[in-house]
Amino acid sequence: MELNGNAYNNDGSQAHDPRGELFSFFSLLMRYPEETFFDDEVLDALKGLLGFCDLDTALAALNKWQGDRKATDLLQDLQVAYTHLFINAAPHVIAPPYASVYMDGDGDLQGRTTEKIHDFYLQHGFDVRVTGEPADHIRFQLEFIAGLFQEGQEKAAESFIRTLFYPWFSRFYRRFNEESRHPFYEASLQLIHTIVKEEQ
Repeated sequence: MELNGNAYNNDGSQAHDPRGELFSFFSLLMRYPEETFFDDEVLDALKGLLGFCDLDTALAALNKWQGDRKATDLLQDLQVAYTHLFINAAPHVIAPPYASVYMDGDGDLQGRTTEKIHDFYLQHGFDVRVTGEPADHIRFQLEFIAGLFQEGQEKAAESFIRTLFYPWFSRFYRRFNEESRHPFYEASLQLIHTIVKEEQ
C-alpha cells in the first residue's frame, strides 16, 4: 500500500469488506503502469468488472485495443497514454488527477482541498508514504477508501466519497471524457464512476 494504516478490527481480527478489494483495484488502475503489476490478470479483472456492471461498450473497446496489439506493446502503450493524459502533454495536461485542480478555483496543485484530504487521512489513522506526489492524487484517495472499507469504517468511507472524493472526481471525469480516446483509461474511469455513483 502507498498509505500507512491498519486493516484490522478493534478486536484484532482482520476486517473484510469486498469494497476494500474493489477500491484497492481501482487505485492500481490509476497508478503509472509498471511491469511489476500490469499483467493479464489485471486486464481480466477489469474486463470481468465491466461485464458485471453491463458496461458493454467499454468492454468491447478494451477487447479491441488488446486484440490490436502484441502483448509486449500493451504496457508501453499504457505508459505513453498515462503520461499524455495525467502527467504532461502539449499544450496542457488533459486530465490532472488531483482534487485541488478542480476544487480550489485556480487550477493549482497543493491547495486547500489537498489539505482537507490529507487531514481526513490523518484523522482516520492513515498517511501518505510516497513523497513527491500530493496527497490528493486519485490513486491515494482510492487506496484510502479501500483502507477504510478494509478496516470496517464504512461510514467514514462513505462520508469521504460523498464530501471529498465525488465532487472533484465528477469534474475530472467530465474533463477526461471531453478529450480522451484511450480504451483502457476510458473503461477504468467509467467503471470507477459507475461504482462511486452507487456508493453515493
